[in-house]
Amino acid sequence: MLLTPYLRTFCALILISPCCLANDSAPLPLGVVLDDKGQPLTIPTQSKTALSYTPIKPSKTTRVHKPLPSKPKAKTKKISRKQQLANRKTVANNAGCRWLNSRMNLLEKNLKLGVNHRNTHHQQELNVRQAEWECLKCGMEGPDQSDHHSCQYRR
Repeated sequence: MLLTPYLRTFCALILISPCCLANDSAPLPLGVVLDDKGQPLTIPTQSKTALSYTPIKPSKTTRVHKPLPSKPKAKTKKISRKQQLANRKTVANNAGCRWLNSRMNLLEKNLKLGVNHRNTHHQQELNVRQAEWECLKCGMEGPDQSDHHSCQYRR
C-alpha cells in the first residue's frame, strides 16, 4: 500500500524525463539527417548505382550461318494402339514398367550374339516379358489396378 504512491511518482518521472531531454535541442529542418554523433549528413541528390555494366559488343568476324534448305519431312504415319502398346520408345511412369523395360533391355543385350542352346531361356523370358509389357500397357498410360493380377506370368 505504501509503495503505490511512490510507484506512481516513479512511473511519472520516467515517462516525463525523455520529453524534457528532447526539448533541449532545436527541432531539425526537413531533409536533414544526423549521424551517430549528431553531425548532419549530406544526402546525394542524384541516384547512382553501385554497379555499372556495359555489354561487350560482338566483333564483326562472327559468321552468319544460313540455314540449309530442308528436305520436306515425310508425314509420320499414325501407329495403331496395339503398336503403341508394344512400342518401347516411351515407358509409362510406373515402377513395374521401368523395371520391366530394364529387364527386357538386359535380355536383348544377352541375345545380341544370337540364340543358341545355351541361351534359349533368355529368348523365352524375353517373349514372356514382351507379352507382359503389352498387357500392362507400359508403352502408353501404364497398368490399371486390376492389370497386375491378370498380366502376371504363371510358371
